[in-house]
Amino acid sequence: MRVVGTFHPSSSVSRSLKCCLAPDTALEHLAVAKTDRLEVYSLQPDGLKLECTADMWGRIVGLQAIPARAEGQSNLLVMTDHPDAKLVVMSYQIEGGVAALRSGSSHSLVDPAARQAEFVTDVQVDPTGQVAVASAYAGKLKVVRLEDGELGQAFDVSLPEINLLAFTFLHTNDEDRFTLALLHLNHKRQIQLLSRDVLLEDLELSPAHSNLLITTLLSDRTFPSLDPPLLLVPVPPHSTGSVEDDEDETGPAHRGGVLVLGGRKVMFFESASQDQQESRKEKQRRLSKRLSSGVQAEVDKAKEKERERESRRLKARAIVKWPWSGITAWCAVDSKRRRVLLGDAFGRLAMLAFNEANVGFTLVPLGETSPATSLTYLSAQVLYVGSHFGDSQLLRIHPAPIANAGEETLPIPNGISTVSPSALASSSGKGKGKGRADDSEEAPAREGRVVSTKGTFLEVLQVHDNVAPILDAILTDIDGSGQPQVITSSGGRNMGSLRVIRTEADFQEQARLDGLLGITDIWPVRARFEDQIHSHLVVSTLRETLLFSLAGKDTITHVQPSIAGFAAHLPTYALGNVPRRQTTTSGGRTVSSYVDSPLVVQITPEGVRLVEYDAALQTFSPVGEGWYPKMLGDSSFAGKEVVAAAMSPSQFVVGLTGGRLVLLNLGANDALQRVKSRDFTDEICAISCTPFDPAKNYATSIAVSFWGSNKVAILSLDSPESYLGPVCEVTLPTLPRSVLFHNFGSGTRPKDADFRPHLLVGLADGNVVTYAFRDGELHDRKQSSLGNAPASLSVCSVDKRTVVFASAARANVLYWDRQRVRSSPVGIKYMIKGATLHTAAYPSCLVIATASALLIGNVRGVDKMQIRTIPLGMDNPRRMAHHARQEVFGIACTRTSPGRVGDDEVVMGSFKLLDAYSFQQLHHFQCNPEEEPTAVLALPGEGSNASPAFCLGTVVIRPEEREPSRGRLVLFSLSSSDGVRSLMILASQDVRGCVYALAHVSEGIIAAAVNTSVMLFRIRESVAGETSPLALDKTAEWNHNHFVTNLVWDGQHLLVGDAISSVSVLKVAEDATRIDSVARDYGPLWPVSIESTGNGVIGANSDCNLFSFTLQRGPQRSILEKDGVYHIDEVVNKFVRGALSSADVSEDQAVKASHVFFTSTGRIGAILEMNDTMSLHMTALQRNMAKALIGPGGVNHTKRRAPASPRGHTDAEASYGFLDGDFLETFLSHAHPEQLLEGEIEAERITLPLATVKDVLVQMQSLH
Repeated sequence: MRVVGTFHPSSSVSRSLKCCLAPDTALEHLAVAKTDRLEVYSLQPDGLKLECTADMWGRIVGLQAIPARAEGQSNLLVMTDHPDAKLVVMSYQIEGGVAALRSGSSHSLVDPAARQAEFVTDVQVDPTGQVAVASAYAGKLKVVRLEDGELGQAFDVSLPEINLLAFTFLHTNDEDRFTLALLHLNHKRQIQLLSRDVLLEDLELSPAHSNLLITTLLSDRTFPSLDPPLLLVPVPPHSTGSVEDDEDETGPAHRGGVLVLGGRKVMFFESASQDQQESRKEKQRRLSKRLSSGVQAEVDKAKEKERERESRRLKARAIVKWPWSGITAWCAVDSKRRRVLLGDAFGRLAMLAFNEANVGFTLVPLGETSPATSLTYLSAQVLYVGSHFGDSQLLRIHPAPIANAGEETLPIPNGISTVSPSALASSSGKGKGKGRADDSEEAPAREGRVVSTKGTFLEVLQVHDNVAPILDAILTDIDGSGQPQVITSSGGRNMGSLRVIRTEADFQEQARLDGLLGITDIWPVRARFEDQIHSHLVVSTLRETLLFSLAGKDTITHVQPSIAGFAAHLPTYALGNVPRRQTTTSGGRTVSSYVDSPLVVQITPEGVRLVEYDAALQTFSPVGEGWYPKMLGDSSFAGKEVVAAAMSPSQFVVGLTGGRLVLLNLGANDALQRVKSRDFTDEICAISCTPFDPAKNYATSIAVSFWGSNKVAILSLDSPESYLGPVCEVTLPTLPRSVLFHNFGSGTRPKDADFRPHLLVGLADGNVVTYAFRDGELHDRKQSSLGNAPASLSVCSVDKRTVVFASAARANVLYWDRQRVRSSPVGIKYMIKGATLHTAAYPSCLVIATASALLIGNVRGVDKMQIRTIPLGMDNPRRMAHHARQEVFGIACTRTSPGRVGDDEVVMGSFKLLDAYSFQQLHHFQCNPEEEPTAVLALPGEGSNASPAFCLGTVVIRPEEREPSRGRLVLFSLSSSDGVRSLMILASQDVRGCVYALAHVSEGIIAAAVNTSVMLFRIRESVAGETSPLALDKTAEWNHNHFVTNLVWDGQHLLVGDAISSVSVLKVAEDATRIDSVARDYGPLWPVSIESTGNGVIGANSDCNLFSFTLQRGPQRSILEKDGVYHIDEVVNKFVRGALSSADVSEDQAVKASHVFFTSTGRIGAILEMNDTMSLHMTALQRNMAKALIGPGGVNHTKRRAPASPRGHTDAEASYGFLDGDFLETFLSHAHPEQLLEGEIEAERITLPLATVKDVLVQMQSLH
């Protein structure tokens, strides 16, 4: 059984809007739809603040605000896409100070008998908030009444306009009149704009066109393309307040209407006047009378008249030329929509404004943003840009340019008349301007003006990372840290990029002290025990102890040993500030207490030393006699020296040679006194006596590790009678080099719910082992690797919480989250120790010791994902490969030059060579004209000189061809000249078609998917007469498919994915001269991506389903047995074998990572393998949870995950072979999990203990 989990949620933004969701209408919100998730932000003076999120259990395609019951407050109306198209109302609620989105009424839009809408799937709400209309199927609309912020009566209406392109509600003067503006493609493939009234009483649309908007055809020259989709923007009426001015046809007043966006011009069609409506109504009445007459000639004449009216092309009231590519998003700046912001497919942002002197347009370029899928104007010139192809942005629009003042704000092509800003200010509004090229004549009065501006008006305030769309990805450990990194080919249009993603804490270095060799430990020291500021730093090396003063503002000063007061000629094992012990006698009873003091304890190989800090002289000096084994006068301590030590503020535990453990404390008169000692058979290696309650000065348990036996013993410090008494012990596989007791929770007593005591052990082989310490026993053993150096442990404070630094060859931060100890890598290699440092110059920092330096800085984002962006701009990465030996990436890119709507796009292909560490471009290979790269393969071997490093597959795109007929394979190696590496072509081989995929089969053998075939090519050295160093010879071909788009070599077989059919398993002959079919699936699967499972295939298809097959070998023939199908509701573009993290390994691990998948919306997920025994229990748990937990809008989980087809879900087949890991993990936060284990009937009861279920779910969480 496989488990599907999410590592990085979908980040593509589909919709956004501003609204007031809370009772306090002064607080405004921004609602953002990210594929299947809603996010609500509040608008704060310092930016956006995330208030809450909600999973919608479906892809969001529509988002509108509707009036709630309370005046001024809104609810959200959400529309989800097929196969479970649905309208859901979400309300914003605050309970106990925590905001949440709650599901309200809902209505299903599913109609299995209808054809899904081809062009527009969306919902619109009329300006009064009384009616909503949804388009989900061709030829029909769903009309829903809205009542007090909830869904009321709903009914279907037939729509004669089958190919609906866009629709919106128009502003009417009658509150009871609801009119839709409709843009559709008629039977002649002409674009027509019309309107129809929504007749609520008759439960239908008006059979005749509405008179509010006069029907007109739109020119194919103005709207030559339907990609991106056309948009309609309703415009309310505008009045100057003067009756005389409003009646002036040359004035700025208008009756409202609709903007048509998406063509070479922006067009405004005005609503008909009352007289025009009455006239058209009368003409319609006469026409209907003729049509109903019995005279055929009259009927024919009436039909001809009707066709003539519908084929009319009316002039728009106002137009302006749009200089750039298709408009993808818009938003109004003001409620009257006098100013509208428009964004195109390549991120060009401009403001469209109605003129003040007449009904005309002025178009002002503002700058370049991410390609917008949604625009939302917030307030105070702040704009939110939601994007699918780039990062979402929060921008400020300035009234004047803020940068690049000498350059054009946006490039304006020839043929577009422009005016300067100064001419605009002094013009009379007639639209005159200096023309370019062929557009030099004076424009008509109704044609708008395009302003030629300089500089950018946009300032980026915030950036929200978006890794969508992911077309290709690599999972690799680039820097040898042991933590895999995800590198994705992301973005598009003007925002192509590579993204490097890893769950790593970010260390921000502020200061560095080099030249300190052999550091073993560090301790910040305070002037007094209760001080908060550190005054000194003690550093121990292998041979000595160094003292540094931190009193300087920006300097760290080394203190000379003569005045340091510490034993400087020896290394230090333990050191820290301690309070002074004070005894008082009252009523014959002696009471001990601890008071603030300037005392510091230092433990060295010689013994324990007590020093005192003099604040006036700023020096340390020894106090008392200390405690030194050689000076005790006890023969049993003769010849012994300290080999390990640990301390709490009132306890000092010393390990001596010969296996003796001694417990000391500070007595009266600053005398160190021995409390108890105990001898062990093995030499002591490491000690920990950290209190579980940081407010206490004493520990109740200590941990001791031993050489030879590799044991860790837990000893008691509960009471004098039990001092150093055994509690429990454990044996480790290698030497426990360091030990640490630590409480990861906020509780301080065993009865506290958040009391999380743990024993952590750092082993000599670089592994870190953690145990939960409960009831005097060690439980829940987990193990993780930090390389091959001995592991050390230290406690630090990061982001206002106490964590543990585990360091070896690599460093991890260990912290408590989601009911378990989690780890976050830190980008510091060979870290020795870490400690919290707080000084005037470095407040709330960390000091970290490496093998040769001291680092001071901050660790941020312990539990956050780090996303590094390598911008490629107009170069959009499509395929990528990593050559490990050469430490480079090969990136196949395409570049589309943006032009005006309808202009031919010029696409150029290239292959980039990037350094694997810096991601700097080393070389750029330009493909031939009309040639685009389609596949990249990294080849094993040296990759230099005559050894090929990469194979690039290409295709030649010719518009007149229905199927590509030309492509080629290119072999590259790396050459180096004067330290500069570049690509060198070793061979080039033409093929008859598109190279969709490549796979390395064996040494010198490459498999290529070319159109319908799978071909094998052998790499050989060239012979006399050949110009290239190497050559590619085709040795075999297998042609039994429609389009082979996926090719995977699993070590034994070639796995083939046919984009139209299904999957096949092929056998390659040893001499690579023959390809034979082993097994095939003949179902219409339509796979998009596939990967090997070791004994089968896992993949995803175009209907957003996951599937899996197992290769069953029989005596006669082998077959592909389908053993899993699951609706993931996203298009998976890539599968990669491997794990997302170097997670802890448990002795009883029930799940393990197998694959990582990547989707077009930016989701990165993990496929986990679960053993058969646990799969039965988890399947039963998912069944019980699906009955008890219902998604927003009443969505049932079982039906949601059932496989889908173009017609939707079917009741004939449920999902199997896969479990929903994200859904199962909600069990951990359920208020009554035991009820989910019981089920509804006895047969559904799960017998697995609750603790075991939680442990398995925690294991799942740790893997994604």
